[in-house]
Amino acid sequence: MATERGADWRIEVKGTGAEEFHPIGGEISFDWSRSSNEIDESTKDDGQYGSTSYGQQKISIRANGNVKLPDPGLSRIAAVSKTSPPETVVRIVKGEIVKFEGPVAVGNFSTTHPKDGPVTYTFDMANKGAPTVDDFGAAA
Repeated sequence: MATERGADWRIEVKGTGAEEFHPIGGEISFDWSRSSNEIDESTKDDGQYGSTSYGQQKISIRANGNVKLPDPGLSRIAAVSKTSPPETVVRIVKGEIVKFEGPVAVGNFSTTHPKDGPVTYTFDMANKGAPTVDDFGAAA
């Protein structure tokens, strides 16, 4: 087994065409997380140990990078973030392998413009229903 390198994984956003996806240029990193609310299923009959499960899943993605224009991917994210509802489809790929693809809502789009440094961006995404591909372990 080889160690995965973050530089090999990229976010792509759906364009206006049916099967058109654009990489988001200048990407430095992204954080991906899956969370669920804890559900207490315990009853008085359970004794000393309770019973816990988890509820619906939320997938969150936070991306950041350097602005490199022109950039169809970043431009699409910025445009979607201004729509109502702010929804699109994204995928996370490693080369030609699609690890994640699904509908997301886009929010909290921001840029930073320092005096002595590159202009940077950040934005958040959260799943809008079930993903169509959800296999971070996919190798082919």
